[in-house]
Amino acid sequence: MGFTTPCFIRKNTERLRESLKRLGIRPLLSNERLNAIGDNIKVYHGREAVFSCSYSQELYGHFLDCGTNENLFLAIAALRDDTDHNQLFVNDKGDWGIYRGGSDGGLSGIDFYGMPNDLNVDNYHKATVEELIEHFKGKEEI
Repeated sequence: MGFTTPCFIRKNTERLRESLKRLGIRPLLSNERLNAIGDNIKVYHGREAVFSCSYSQELYGHFLDCGTNENLFLAIAALRDDTDHNQLFVNDKGDWGIYRGGSDGGLSGIDFYGMPNDLNVDNYHKATVEELIEHFKGKEEI
């Protein structure tokens, strides 16, 4: 099926657009210059759409609002149900890592953030939206 969680961020930078491309999210508009216009990026079913208007409940009511938190936005935008690649994983001890899955023929596994308390990957699960929100809470960029 693919990407699972519609979300948006209240900023629009070239770095964010490039990060979305690396996740496999392509612009809704084929003209790259048009995507540089606007102050929000909205991701829906793996497509990127940019709006120049400010926040509106009618436009964004069913999208998760990531504020200006780039890490939260990219983690949620990456959520997929057809692969674990680029997904954040967590265990009950609070250890976090990102799964790198061998789609390019390379090794697969979890790249841990720091030294984990538990190296047994069987104890990890794909982070839920709620866990991602909690993990990135208070880490917003301005």
